[in-house]
Amino acid sequence: MMIKSDWHIHSEYSFDAKIPLEEIATNAKAYGFVNVGITDHANYNDEQFLGDLDNSAKNVLEFRKKHPEMILGVELTPIEKPVFDYCAKHGTREGYTHPVCDKAFDIELAGTKEELIARGVRYAVGASHWRVDGPGSVANSDTPDGKIKEWYRQQLWLAQDERVTILGHPWYGGQGIWYEDFSVIPHSMNMDLAHALKENKKFVECNSGVIFSPLTSEKFRRQYAEFLRELFEMGIPVTYGSDAHGKYSDEHIITEELLRKAGFCDTDISDLTDDVLW
Repeated sequence: MMIKSDWHIHSEYSFDAKIPLEEIATNAKAYGFVNVGITDHANYNDEQFLGDLDNSAKNVLEFRKKHPEMILGVELTPIEKPVFDYCAKHGTREGYTHPVCDKAFDIELAGTKEELIARGVRYAVGASHWRVDGPGSVANSDTPDGKIKEWYRQQLWLAQDERVTILGHPWYGGQGIWYEDFSVIPHSMNMDLAHALKENKKFVECNSGVIFSPLTSEKFRRQYAEFLRELFEMGIPVTYGSDAHGKYSDEHIITEELLRKAGFCDTDISDLTDDVLW
């Protein structure tokens, strides 16, 4: 058994998910998992998302009394700095309008490390979901090259931020233009990302939600597994995340098959240990 824990799961307390904690715990036990990490979304620092995070924390921490294998985490996504500042002032995104700018917006996350720890959070998955470089920016080119550069910018930033434990689903892009052929991502960008991850002692995630998206090709899946293997061989630990939202199933089994073809062995997928957790 290669995958022994799942560090990226969304429960019913996340705005976009519906899986009860009991289902997660029951199925994880059946799969033989040692740890399961609940990483409900904190996409913005507004009252809605921070309220959802508080609700997640309250319920997961209560559930842990009987299921100590369940660990409270959070999934953080890059926020454009102007909307972060607006939410900090108003508590909501309602009424916000994007300023026109001549360069890409700075990036923030929904809370400081100290604020997350105070909520009971023990680690964070940092993951890019959409562009945050700003409409009207000369940097916001809608070309394939512009999109790749923006994901690269965000992921490199996440790899260097103290709040990020795991770089979640690298190169996830909704309908990413690289889902047919991952080699359109310049290898130099992946090496920059690898060096940042290693230097900052980050984990990188093997995410079954990305790999087995109906939008990805078989070629992409093979290339993506090889990309993760290359990072692993450079000394970057790889964790597993199902990124489950609607049901908690056994996608780790087919994920293991793909990873084995890329050269992974039973001992190669990492867990988060107490010296890593907050």
